[in-house]
Amino acid sequence: MEYLNVGFRLLAISQIGLFALFVVFSNNPTRLKIVCSVLMLGVISYSGMPVIEANTPYYANLSFLWFFAAIVPSSLLLFVFFIFEEQSELPHWMLALIVFSVVGSLYFHFASVGLPGSPLWLQLLKGLITMIAIGVVWLGREHDLVELRVKVRTICVLFLAIETLIIIFVEVITDFNPPLLIDTFTHGCIFIFTLAVNFFYSRLNPESQLMRPAVAASVTAEQAQDPIIVELLTKMKDQRLYADHDLRVGTLAEMLRTPEYKLRQKINQELGYRNFNQFVNHYRIEEAGVKLREDNRTPVLTIALDVGFRSISSFNTAFQAHFGLSPTKYRAETS
Repeated sequence: MEYLNVGFRLLAISQIGLFALFVVFSNNPTRLKIVCSVLMLGVISYSGMPVIEANTPYYANLSFLWFFAAIVPSSLLLFVFFIFEEQSELPHWMLALIVFSVVGSLYFHFASVGLPGSPLWLQLLKGLITMIAIGVVWLGREHDLVELRVKVRTICVLFLAIETLIIIFVEVITDFNPPLLIDTFTHGCIFIFTLAVNFFYSRLNPESQLMRPAVAASVTAEQAQDPIIVELLTKMKDQRLYADHDLRVGTLAEMLRTPEYKLRQKINQELGYRNFNQFVNHYRIEEAGVKLREDNRTPVLTIALDVGFRSISSFNTAFQAHFGLSPTKYRAETS
């Protein structure tokens, strides 16, 4: 069993390293390459350090690598957020949790506490951060218009849930000394998952792009050729469907009498949107811009709620991304 454990660890490291090379030497944003490198280094350290400790004299010189293993949950959350949420801004509370976890790991892994352990509260915090990462992947399915990515979400959630249960909570129970059988199973899962990811990744995404810019086509109902798109764009504009805070792809699909998966494909492939919120927010921001230019008295919050946003923060973020100015500054410069 011990040889099988080492074998799975080395096989997992090989696949993780291969995936990291795919991402780093590809046309992805720099921030994603950095986060991916830190995440992959952390997973490699988690799998490789016990082998180094047992078989080589260099463990003491490489003990700092345990820090990267300790911040895997934080780097994982950033990684999945950048991939699945794309143009969204990282919430401040999420950033605060990440910073707190990284600083805590930095202290406990380089202070007198020792390596590779962590106090219970820090380990539970890592579990919470991983659960948030799972939530980011799962809850975004409804608004995702990229069919392949929707399927990937389900697989990722299943894998992350299994690994979190084993790695985070089993280590707490066993004081970082899980039974050999469970440890072997964990690294076997990591190897099989990363092998499958690399196989399908190279087959379905040969250019190795995890993030693609949203290139929305400026198509009007008069220009569109597809009758479903024509009807969709007409209803969105004439009936102000976007002003509904609870508008969903399924609601539009029922209204247009077309399967939901088919409508997702058309919005993605013919209009260029990768996320349903991006599609809807385009209408909301355009109307908000008109109102800000023509009306100096209505509060910005009132306009934001009237065009369909749930909060002023989400409105400000979307508006800034679209116009390059805050709503208040935009009003001051254009009215």
